[in-house]
Amino acid sequence: MHSLDRAAVAVSAVLLAALLILPGCGSAGTAGPGAAAVDAPKTGGTYDFPLRADPVSIEPLNAQEPEGMQVAHQVFEGLVKWRMNDAGVMVAAPGIAESWQTTDAQTWTFTLKKGVTFQPPVGREVTAQDFVDSWNRVTDPRNHSYVSYILAPLEGCDDDGYQVDPRVGLTGVRALDASTLEVKLRYPFADLPMILGHTVAAVTPVDYIEKVGEKKYGQRPVGTGPYVVESWRKRRSIQLARNPAYWDADNAGWVAAISMPIIAETDAMWLEFQAGDLDCSRVPPGQVEAAATLPQVTAGEWTAAAWPDPAVGFIGINMGDAALGDDLQLRRALSQSADAEAVCNAAGEGVPLQASGYVPVGIAGHRDAQNPYPYDLEQATAIVMGLGGAPRLAYWYTTSAPATEIAEILQTGWASAGIAVEPSDFDGPVLIDGLSRGDSGSGAQLFAMGYIADYPSMGDFLYPLFYSEQSRSGSFTGYSNAAVDELLLQARGTQDAQQRYNLYAQAEKLILSDMPAIPLYYYRDFLVTNNRIGGFARDPMGFVDMWDVWVK
Repeated sequence: MHSLDRAAVAVSAVLLAALLILPGCGSAGTAGPGAAAVDAPKTGGTYDFPLRADPVSIEPLNAQEPEGMQVAHQVFEGLVKWRMNDAGVMVAAPGIAESWQTTDAQTWTFTLKKGVTFQPPVGREVTAQDFVDSWNRVTDPRNHSYVSYILAPLEGCDDDGYQVDPRVGLTGVRALDASTLEVKLRYPFADLPMILGHTVAAVTPVDYIEKVGEKKYGQRPVGTGPYVVESWRKRRSIQLARNPAYWDADNAGWVAAISMPIIAETDAMWLEFQAGDLDCSRVPPGQVEAAATLPQVTAGEWTAAAWPDPAVGFIGINMGDAALGDDLQLRRALSQSADAEAVCNAAGEGVPLQASGYVPVGIAGHRDAQNPYPYDLEQATAIVMGLGGAPRLAYWYTTSAPATEIAEILQTGWASAGIAVEPSDFDGPVLIDGLSRGDSGSGAQLFAMGYIADYPSMGDFLYPLFYSEQSRSGSFTGYSNAAVDELLLQARGTQDAQQRYNLYAQAEKLILSDMPAIPLYYYRDFLVTNNRIGGFARDPMGFVDMWDVWVK
């Protein structure tokens, strides 16, 4: 598969409806992201933050889902860190690197900060060679990292992010001295700092890992971050403690401990929160409006708020299907009769944001009103009448109650415009298998899909979903447009950020004018938090910087 295909297939398995039922959301009148805490921070206390599942891994080699990456985010650091700026947009900020530079977006030089140390029991200073060793560990195919594809741009990797020759390793990564790292890429890629904010690029003490063994290290990994792993009781809890020897003392974290109980059922999580045992909770489906108006929220004891996710829900169109791929007017009519607002309000409890394109809010360069064919039932009806009618179309989605509700809403809108749709539901793996066959036998003409980005960049939405060589397994649409491909490649190599955003926006606009996928909504996560905790914020990549919270 191509470089980002593994990611696209993996997250696409979390389809439109499945992502909706993660109780994410927000409600009119509730406090929103960025609400300032009044009390001054102080040290001590425990922060109780639940996880929805036992992580696959909590260290860079294989941290791949939200729970594991949330834990690793507190324990590990890389050259770069993602930060949410005052506008709520994710940017790349210095982490262990104090600076970086490039002249061609293909050869990069990173200068490391002095005095960065690994947590006990390692304790030694981090050097540039540690990054060479860490990235070689991740990209070595013998280590079977599922997230190695993130590092695919590195010279010496193949399209899956595995080393072309494990005997040689990464030919493009070398330590010029103890504090200078040179990184050469396979192609110009201006978003390199963004991908280096991903957990997979964090530094690890490979010499220590070789000493204690992979299994022991995976259970209690050592990074450089403000919190250390004290224990991981499988399917029960993960406990973190403040790193007593953190190299950045001014940002060492306020709370003494972070308790992360693993609570798979949202109903149970919500009950524990209301009992005062948790500081944060999701809300069971169907209870968002009620939760947002609880007396504790009204009184300011709790905060109910929606936080953006790096994800978009859309209806994919099989561009290899003759009835749709060759008929832009029919695709336009489908878009203009897809009632995204009703989907957000009814199926999503008013939580998701109606999508204006494919790149969500919170991603630098996001543009509003990108879709040239917004909901307009009257116009859609006129188009179908002008076509002399429309063929009956097959619509696929995953088996679940929310997915069925979405299907009914869309089917009603399409029927009102004169487009008959035959819905069919499938288990996720069956649906993915069918869509992977594309026009060679899937039978799907329309399908519900969700996509989650790996890093906060316009390119990580547009390239894997719609670049010609990616779209068959990225968005499953089979979309191909040479002009779009040229814009995407040009954007990936453009160093000036604003110019890069403009190029991506042009590509997004052109894709939308072809309408291979109907954007419905941007995901948000609805959380109720206990205001005994100050400094809580959840960034658009889904992370909470727990070193910024404190017990009031």
